[in-house]
Amino acid sequence: MWITAAHLHFEGNAAKWYQAYKQNHTFWNWDHFCAVVEEFGANDFRTTMNDLLDLKQTRKVAEYTTQFQALQFVVTMHNPNYDDMFSHLITSEV
Repeated sequence: MWITAAHLHFEGNAAKWYQAYKQNHTFWNWDHFCAVVEEFGANDFRTTMNDLLDLKQTRKVAEYTTQFQALQFVVTMHNPNYDDMFSHLITSEV
């Protein structure tokens, strides 16, 4: 019930983030909810998209792939429709 009560008070980007996140994820309990909310703030999607667009391969392919996939996870968490696009990009980059 705490999770329900908390998300009812989300506004703007936080409310949109919550709706997107819960489409593919489940909160196990209040502690898990708090940890996720702390880790992924309202500006994470925009910041991560900018980081992804700025990402350049300057080192080994494996390092680039690791960085790309970490950013991919955050973006996909906010919008699961990006997953297919990323799958194509990562295979064509390698």
